[in-house]
Amino acid sequence: MVVASLDYGDLKMSLCRMIAGEITLSEDPGMSMKMWRERFQVSQKEVATALGVSPSVISDYESGRRLSPRIDTVQKFVRCLVELDETRGGTVINGFLRMMGNDVPSDVILDIKEFSYPVKAEALCTHLKCEILANEDLLDQPIYGYTAIDVVNAILKLSSEQLLLLYGATPQRAAVFANVTSGRSSMVAIKTSQIALSNVKPAAVILHGLKKLDPLALKIAESERILLATSTIKDVKNLVKALREFMPHQII
Repeated sequence: MVVASLDYGDLKMSLCRMIAGEITLSEDPGMSMKMWRERFQVSQKEVATALGVSPSVISDYESGRRLSPRIDTVQKFVRCLVELDETRGGTVINGFLRMMGNDVPSDVILDIKEFSYPVKAEALCTHLKCEILANEDLLDQPIYGYTAIDVVNAILKLSSEQLLLLYGATPQRAAVFANVTSGRSSMVAIKTSQIALSNVKPAAVILHGLKKLDPLALKIAESERILLATSTIKDVKNLVKALREFMPHQII
């Protein structure tokens, strides 16, 4: 599925520049390359084949055995990830493009962060003082960032299409929903976005302000195999503060 936008090409170019810049400026470019490759769910062999090199070359870059890649190598690497993803329907890239191209008011997205390394979901859950509600066995899975959303403002200020795009723009990341009552609307929106947006879903959902978990929300989390947790942090202000203070060190 391709994002329906006249600016698709420009957004894709901006995304490629962002990824290339992050790799180039990283203190550990090889680890950053590995993180992005895994995020795009592409194997070392697939990248090597596309670039016309042996898999050991990619492995050497990622492990630090080979000197940091040149800028043109990074550009080819990023272009390779994007093109391979597009041949599979563009699930990963479109998740990013939806976020980049969606005009969302600043009080809807409370905070957003991309991690330099893949981090265990357990690390973020522990930092946010979470109680696990479903699929505790998924705590070891990697997440690559988070998006924190004010559910009330999202419902009041976004169109149904914007809501769908926003809730579907969290692939392999944690979706943190603040001002939640039962979790029903958030989980139903995630389920709906999966149907409309090629099975895109967050790796974890953290609910804040939860009063009583709706049975349907729990059922969706269980059936879709999404780690579901609730943060016990006192209020939204402290939740956002905790998110911004999160310094992930636990590398997958």
